[in-house]
Amino acid sequence: MISISILIFFFQLIAGDSGVTQSPSILMVSNGKPAEMHCKHDMGSTYRYMYWFQQHQGKSMKLIATTTAFTEPDFGPFNGTKFSADKKEAESGSFTVNDVDSTDNAVYFCAVSEHSVTDLLHHSYFGGGTKLTVLGKNFYLYLYCTEKRVTLVCLAEDFYPDHIDLAWYIDDKEESTGVAKDDSAKLNTDSNTYSISSRLSIPFKKWNQGNTYKCKVTFHYPKEKSNDGKWTTEGQPFRQSR
Repeated sequence: MISISILIFFFQLIAGDSGVTQSPSILMVSNGKPAEMHCKHDMGSTYRYMYWFQQHQGKSMKLIATTTAFTEPDFGPFNGTKFSADKKEAESGSFTVNDVDSTDNAVYFCAVSEHSVTDLLHHSYFGGGTKLTVLGKNFYLYLYCTEKRVTLVCLAEDFYPDHIDLAWYIDDKEESTGVAKDDSAKLNTDSNTYSISSRLSIPFKKWNQGNTYKCKVTFHYPKEKSNDGKWTTEGQPFRQSR
């Protein structure tokens, strides 16, 4: 019976004929923060059941939460503190992954139905999904000095996926001279996250000018009408004393 239920869900997802809208389609959240997503439909108030599924890359879907309006969500075997859901009316609801980390990188789908998930004679209609990417929490800036040169090293760790750029700024102006970076991000197979570094080398005589140095990290993802396909953060600036 379980396998039949899964086939019904996948059929509706592939068919793409539902009136279910899910937002955002792409969600990037810093490690430790909550990730909230929303779902609504125009199929009428009889479609009062709303389900939330999680699908890791290469894995099958897992039902995380079952919700109906004005009732407590049912998380089944999953932790009710890790996940939360809110549904105040039949045609909309929200779902939150709390305290996110790299294990939460997945696509999350909402589905709506007139009947409970155990009733296999009725269809469930899926939204387009929300792809959650958890951004790494580790971002460091190091300083190395010799008699002739000063080298700044920017290291970003524990991020996923690997669509990332590092850029150097001196007094808020991008600097490309003396910059060297890793050819590609390195995969940590234990945590399934990436790390990458970039180095800025400066002649010692130029260093002694009271400048402010920043390393900026930009994550790239598919462009949509609501975004430009970029998410940028920066490390703590290194401000040189005169």
